[in-house]
Amino acid sequence: FIYMISLRLYYVWFFIICLLSTLLVGILAALLPYPLATMLTALPYLVAMIVVLFKFLKKNRRSPTQQERKRLTFGFSLIFWSYNAIGLLFGMYIFARKDPAIWQNFLLSLQQPPFLITVLVMWLMLAIPLLLISYWFYGAQAQRMAMKMFPSNTSQ
Repeated sequence: FIYMISLRLYYVWFFIICLLSTLLVGILAALLPYPLATMLTALPYLVAMIVVLFKFLKKNRRSPTQQERKRLTFGFSLIFWSYNAIGLLFGMYIFARKDPAIWQNFLLSLQQPPFLITVLVMWLMLAIPLLLISYWFYGAQAQRMAMKMFPSNTSQ
């Protein structure tokens, strides 16, 4: 019988690793041409997800249960998109202090359905694959990794 463990520490680790890798990737993206820089968007999420899985496996010596898998997948997604939204608003605040028209243009854009649809589609094009990759990675892949790391244990 495997019991549920608290996942708070894994969420904290995910946030810290994701934030730090976002800062590093942001610096790198500023130096690269735009098409290459846009391909780095998901990298911080993926790096944090993989590192946290290794931490989970080493500490618990097993793969996540189905419930832990769901909670980690949706928790990571919520953390990633929340801090990105906060970063967007913080960036808008910083730049709007010098030029109030920036904030006004942003608010006007939010009232335009084509703009909102474009943003929603672009967000879904990144959010859905990240969610599916996380769910898969914390399931079948985590089981394979646990079996290789701890051959004597039986994983989920």
